Amino acid sequence: MMENTVMLLITVPILFSLLFLVLGKSLYKILAWAFFIFGTVFSVLLVMDGTGRFEITGSNFAMIENVVLILEVLVILFIFFVSAKYKNWPTLGLAVIVAAISAYSYMNVAAIESASFNIDQFSQVMVLIVNIVGTAIILFATGYMDEYEEHRHLNRQKTFYFTMSFFIAAMNGLVMVDTLGWLYLFWELTTLCSFVLISYNMDEEGINNGFRALALNLVGGISFAIAIILLSTKFNISTLSGIGTEAASATVVALPAALLCIAGFAKSAQMPFHSWLLGAMVAPTPVSALLHSSTMVNAGVYIIVKLVPAFAGTSLGTAIAVYGSFTFVMCSALALSQRNAKRVLAYSTIANLGLIIASAGIGTPLAVAAAIMLILFHAISKALLFLCTGEIEHTIGSRDIEDMSGLIKKAPLLTILAALGMVSMLLPPFGVLLTKWVSMQAASQNPIVIVFLILGSALTTVYYAKWLGTIMSSTMDKNVVTHKKPETYFPLSFLGSAIVVTSILVFAIYDYFIRPQVETLLNAAPVISGQAGQFASEIGAFAYAAIFVVLALALLIYVATKNMFTPRKSSYYMCGENNLEMDRLMFRNGLCSYDKSNVSNIYLENTFGESKLTTIGYAISIILIVIALAGGVL
Repeated sequence: MMENTVMLLITVPILFSLLFLVLGKSLYKILAWAFFIFGTVFSVLLVMDGTGRFEITGSNFAMIENVVLILEVLVILFIFFVSAKYKNWPTLGLAVIVAAISAYSYMNVAAIESASFNIDQFSQVMVLIVNIVGTAIILFATGYMDEYEEHRHLNRQKTFYFTMSFFIAAMNGLVMVDTLGWLYLFWELTTLCSFVLISYNMDEEGINNGFRALALNLVGGISFAIAIILLSTKFNISTLSGIGTEAASATVVALPAALLCIAGFAKSAQMPFHSWLLGAMVAPTPVSALLHSSTMVNAGVYIIVKLVPAFAGTSLGTAIAVYGSFTFVMCSALALSQRNAKRVLAYSTIANLGLIIASAGIGTPLAVAAAIMLILFHAISKALLFLCTGEIEHTIGSRDIEDMSGLIKKAPLLTILAALGMVSMLLPPFGVLLTKWVSMQAASQNPIVIVFLILGSALTTVYYAKWLGTIMSSTMDKNVVTHKKPETYFPLSFLGSAIVVTSILVFAIYDYFIRPQVETLLNAAPVISGQAGQFASEIGAFAYAAIFVVLALALLIYVATKNMFTPRKSSYYMCGENNLEMDRLMFRNGLCSYDKSNVSNIYLENTFGESKLTTIGYAISIILIVIALAGGVL
């Protein structure tokens, strides 16, 4: 039964991608609903099938191995073609290196006689994220893309839905397969899909950013391929799980493990690779949500967490922890200076992935548990925030946070859903905050890491709090038209509900998925429980259930009293001649000319701006990667 479910999760999304390609636009909503139902049902079925591994051998293996080889060649040829077409010579040079390494591998690496799939609890969590959150994003796109393309005079939805669906198939394969050669194919397919999706608008900006993503991820792919060659030729290891098994008896796999981690850093857009994810903001919002929450970036942290047995308690692990925590604090600071909502979310994504990597680098059972839980909770919250931002842009015509003032009156439900996403990122009892707390507990023995985590968490609170305050503020516009768009509100409401449900069930999720996985990786598991209404871990506890009760009561009080009070009408005093009949918000300034009053948040661009921090971030992150590689060699 498990084997059938695994194969369906890879092949059926490919079938949907072909259906999107050949059928008309009138059927896209039906296909998206069918895909959403399929993804939800079959990912849950995989969980119900339990854990286990199986091998593909004989004629079936020979046939699929030939398909894998053909696809790898086609990927390289496609990169050659687009690089030559757009005269992007750096990417073409990287493609030549990839081709050379692939040819060397084909001639010198011993052929395998079977391929294996390993379905453990972590794979199950990833499959749930990819197939439920990912298909919800595609469902959202059916109510979003028509308006998006109308504004940009595009007609490329066949390419959009084909690539999005194929992306989900590649991610399913990536998180379930154990054989490194096949894993590498799925890894490169996600890179290729990201290039197509980021370049979607086919303008100069989109194409340039697509090539940036392609080039930086090819660097990670080269690192991945070299690691596979070393593992196969030096240690006779051909599976991802085999790296952990070998590491249990020796540290000889540290160098290839470090190379695989660098591939993970590139895929997860960690500094200095992070510019590809920022450039991906030019793509349609569903692309941003899919790449930055449930698929592309999670592939990198998935690999790094899987490699924990190879570096836990070593100098390599310490270097990874410092590197991840540095990215966390640096990108949190950069997010603070941004007014563009998508860039805030992009930097927030990079920062939280850095937190996951830092937790994996710490390598204790408590830290690894926090890393896996954060992947789950962050994926749901960030998907909701990206989609809400796209819908807000369509509502007000801007993604500038300052233009979102008074959004609560223009689009009440949309604002509440966006607020829920922000609150879930920074307040208890929601899952992201709980796992951040656990990460900081786990980092308490490393002074550098704990300082970075505390500073990064504080900065996170600031930039989300000021954004939250802006959208919840009252508007001075008395002629507000309430926004209604029910076709996109189901996936948004679904993701919002998922945030609440997973946070309530955090301990059941931990017991079923996280603790067994940590025991598999490290032969030990931390003590985390929610008994007697308390969130309790190895260091401390607080009244977890009581917070939910207080939040519920606060919501009920708001609903019961929101119409009981009438706002007081008053004039606006602005320290001078003001309140003109033509516009009550005009006033005479010190130069005796009229200005309109304006209130905005503080962004501290002179302190935390990209021009101030990006260069130093590049330099320090490169140094930390070199140290990590040295840890792998030594």
